[in-house]
Amino acid sequence: MKALSIALVIAALPVGQPANGPIAGSWTATFEGRTFIRLDIETVNGAIAGGISVGDFEVDREGLVRRADAAPANLTPIFDATMNGLTLTFFTKDGNDTDQFELRLLENATADLHVVVNDDRRQLALQGVPPPKPIRLTKAG
Repeated sequence: MKALSIALVIAALPVGQPANGPIAGSWTATFEGRTFIRLDIETVNGAIAGGISVGDFEVDREGLVRRADAAPANLTPIFDATMNGLTLTFFTKDGNDTDQFELRLLENATADLHVVVNDDRRQLALQGVPPPKPIRLTKAG
């Protein structure tokens, strides 16, 4: 029975996956040739760390990006990053505001970045400003 358990564990391990998993790396979103989101993720002693840089952007009535500025060079640290299946949830701090994001891994080194709606965004939605739809990111390399 032990041999069967070990064989099942070995069979469940992904072949060719780096030790830090498919989430680690540099992820970007572009709009009209400009990178407006950059997310760098690494694992350090089993913990997920990294930073994000988001340029100013606007969305249309459907929540799709209609204008975006280039992402600043400096990254804002992410914190409380947790992986649940194929979804990474993390937070950033911008002054007194805390923003929550979810990065959902897809196929072919792509992922969707979701901005989790908080009370401020609910207020904007009441004023006719929709939350952004998930933004497609691509992993470098």
